[in-house]
Amino acid sequence: MIREGKRPVGSGKDAETIGIDALSFLAGNGELLTRFLDLTGLTIEQLRTEATKPAFFVGLLDFILGHEPTLMDFANAAELDPAEVALARERLANRQSAT
Repeated sequence: MIREGKRPVGSGKDAETIGIDALSFLAGNGELLTRFLDLTGLTIEQLRTEATKPAFFVGLLDFILGHEPTLMDFANAAELDPAEVALARERLANRQSAT
């Protein structure tokens, strides 16, 4: 159910919560975290700083959406329909471009 244009269909989690869940998922998987850091060029220290910025979560969800096995693993771990991840990414991107 979409409520006030903020919540994805299914889980009831808003886009920000899905982004935070994605960061927790990433942090809990050393191999995935290393791949993300390698692809972005970030260090762990930079990751902490960047994670305070809304645009970071758009990029993180892009990373997850870009690899179907990772998307499916994250969706299962977060109890989400994979389509909710894409919807959360779009909502975060739209908010970013509106500012």
